[in-house]
Amino acid sequence: MKQLILIISFCLAGISLAWAQPIPERLAYTNLQKGKWAKARAQLQKAMRKDSVTALAHYVYSVFYFKGGNPDFNIDSAYHHALLSLSDFHFESPRQRERMKRFPVDSSIIIRHREKIDSAAFQRAKALNTEQSYIDFLNRFSFAAQRALAAELRDEVAYLDALKENTYMAFREYLRKYPASARATEANARYQKLLYEAETRDKKLASYEKFLREYPETPYRREVELQVFEITTASGSKKSFEDFLIKYPRSAYAMKARNILYHLYREKEEAIPSWLLTDSIRQVRKLEAGYLVPFYREGKLGFMDAQGREVVAPFTDELSKDYLCGNVTEDVLISDTKLVTRNNHILLEGKIEEAEDLGWGFLAVKHSGCITIIHKSGFTIPSGCLTGAEVMGDGRLLALKENTTWRITTLTGRVLVTGADDVLDFDEVLAVKSGNTFRLCRVDELSKAADQVMPGFSRNFDELKRWKDAIWIRRGDQQGLLDFSLREVVPLQPHEISPAFFGAMVSTHAGTKVWQHGKPLSQAFTKVKVNEPWIAVEQQGKWFSFDRVSASAGGRGYDSVYFIGPVWAGYYADSLVVYFEPYNFIELSRLAKATFLPGRDSVFYILVESASAKTVYNSAGHKLFSTDFDRLTYAGENYFTVIKGDKRGVLSAQGKLVLPAEFDGVGNVLQGTMPVLKDKKFGMAELNQRRQIKPEYEKNLMRYNAQYLIATKGNLSGLIGWDNKPVLPFEYEEIRYWNDSTALLKKNFQWMLYNFIEKKNLIDRIRDFTWIRDTEAEKILIIRQDNYYGVIHNRKGYILPATYTDIINLGSVTQPLYFTEKYVEEASIYVVIYYDSNGKLLRRQVFEADDYDKIYCSRN
Repeated sequence: MKQLILIISFCLAGISLAWAQPIPERLAYTNLQKGKWAKARAQLQKAMRKDSVTALAHYVYSVFYFKGGNPDFNIDSAYHHALLSLSDFHFESPRQRERMKRFPVDSSIIIRHREKIDSAAFQRAKALNTEQSYIDFLNRFSFAAQRALAAELRDEVAYLDALKENTYMAFREYLRKYPASARATEANARYQKLLYEAETRDKKLASYEKFLREYPETPYRREVELQVFEITTASGSKKSFEDFLIKYPRSAYAMKARNILYHLYREKEEAIPSWLLTDSIRQVRKLEAGYLVPFYREGKLGFMDAQGREVVAPFTDELSKDYLCGNVTEDVLISDTKLVTRNNHILLEGKIEEAEDLGWGFLAVKHSGCITIIHKSGFTIPSGCLTGAEVMGDGRLLALKENTTWRITTLTGRVLVTGADDVLDFDEVLAVKSGNTFRLCRVDELSKAADQVMPGFSRNFDELKRWKDAIWIRRGDQQGLLDFSLREVVPLQPHEISPAFFGAMVSTHAGTKVWQHGKPLSQAFTKVKVNEPWIAVEQQGKWFSFDRVSASAGGRGYDSVYFIGPVWAGYYADSLVVYFEPYNFIELSRLAKATFLPGRDSVFYILVESASAKTVYNSAGHKLFSTDFDRLTYAGENYFTVIKGDKRGVLSAQGKLVLPAEFDGVGNVLQGTMPVLKDKKFGMAELNQRRQIKPEYEKNLMRYNAQYLIATKGNLSGLIGWDNKPVLPFEYEEIRYWNDSTALLKKNFQWMLYNFIEKKNLIDRIRDFTWIRDTEAEKILIIRQDNYYGVIHNRKGYILPATYTDIINLGSVTQPLYFTEKYVEEASIYVVIYYDSNGKLLRRQVFEADDYDKIYCSRN
């Protein structure tokens, strides 16, 4: 028993000694607290060798590496051992955990220690503040509470790095790595912008089109389409707009292209292709047809068409007199405050001082002291404050003046040339003035500037003039001619150039050369005479006809030449040769005299006088007749006045005597009739049917129609037939044609319509009248009968009875629209009724005096 007690005592003593002996971890921890880093490391290494499960050793190792002042301080190593400590802790026995607890160390302490390391690691990453530092933190410190913040900071630093590089590649890479970043939207916006700028840096059409093909979903698609549209159509030709529409029919700018193209066709009055006619353009065309007249409703003025349909809704308080008086044909309507199209689209609002239609669909509108260029379809040319504007290049470019300088833009407003002192328009060629000199450039060439191609300008010239087929240029004392391709057709040299119907004459001390469009300069001639279509040139003392085909002198040489109207005559030996055409001539005696008898239109005659006779040739060179009268002139309608002594007669084109030479005077032939004078009395001859009213009247007879004449006795007129019998007695102050059976007669200061066939008055008591239309086929009058007005027609009779206090035609002469007024004195109101050309009621309104003044057309 004593022996057992002794054994137990020894065991307990051993245990007590074991617990009392310091463990390596404790020793290491004590040494590292004292800054004895080497001893602490050695003790920790001993502890690690002693046991494979060393949660406590790893913990102390972590503390070792995390201890400030340790030369081996290492956050990553500290974190590594902290993770190992926490991992090994789960494998420690309860006895060992109890032992660690007395250290004291448990899982919560290890975790708190690890969190301190996390914080230090995060601060280290923040101190570096680089994308990589945050990536390293996130890769190594998997349990850190700062991971979300680190990811945000990583994204932000990476975004700032991409900003510094500022390339689309940098932002593309950023988006690839961090698609969920808070900066992803901004990064994508910058990526798209930089990609667009990089891919289209040269600003050329090919680059924009390539970009559209490769990046069809780009947010810059509209901007790219704008660039493609403006560059493609920079030449301003119809074809350029058609090409754009064919290639990009669904472009955001397709409608704008259609609108511009429509007005290019419309200005040239060319047939508009059916494919161009969208519903909106068809509607515009429909609204543009016909005239408009104003109407008044609810305090505002608008416009209606000839059928009374309201086209432009009331939009203004006041209209100009030109508008109030109707027959408005403009497609854009102007008030003091608005510019409105016929389809009710407001182009501009504000104080409008002036508006000018530049043609080709463009308007120059002056408001607030500046000119703005507006297209009739609604878009505005970006321009600033302009002081002048023109459409140039045959409708293909715009010239805009701001202050004293000009710039040239495309029809869409893209700038091609700036800083010009002036711009001259030669259709397909423009001249740009800088200082005192000009440079020329073709429109097609100039438009290349839109695609970043330097336009090819001519050299400088001091002066320019446009001729029919060329441009005259001067530089110093040198002159030349350029064609419209800017090729030098007459070299710039010290000679004098003058225009001619065929081109130009180029004169120097050595003689004169002939230049024709498309032909080389001729040789020099001593003299040149010109009379379209002839050119006569002198060479070695002889005159020749200049052959325009071969550009040389040809044919017979003449001693002298002269022109007789449009024919050419030359003296050769004892002959006078008269040329009607190059190979159509007559040869006469040198003593003959040829003179020109002008006809009408392109018809003329040549009178050849010889000692024995006078012969007439027509413009084809055919002989008509010969006569021995003293003189001969053309009377019209293939009749000739002949004079014998002081008496006059008439010959036909066949040389037959139609009227004997017994009259003191004859007039010109009109519709087969000719007035004649004899012994101070007037008569009338009908040459085609060979009938005549003998001269017995005191005043010239006038033709009423083919059957009747207006004759005068004393101061009164009557109507007679070709038998000289009266149809109407000589009791009227004036007779006017109304129709073949009714005349408009004035008697006792009043007019009447009288049917002289049926011998009855149709309308009388007409105090005065105003012609709306006065042609042989149609006559329309506004008449005042007593104190009331009506409208009559020579075929339809009354259009409106004479019951109105005023009538004004607001329509055209071919399609009247009548504004009629009935004033009700008792109520001081005006009843206004609009009627169409046939008298159909279109609109009825009642006005007070103030409102009536706003709609009334005053002719005064």
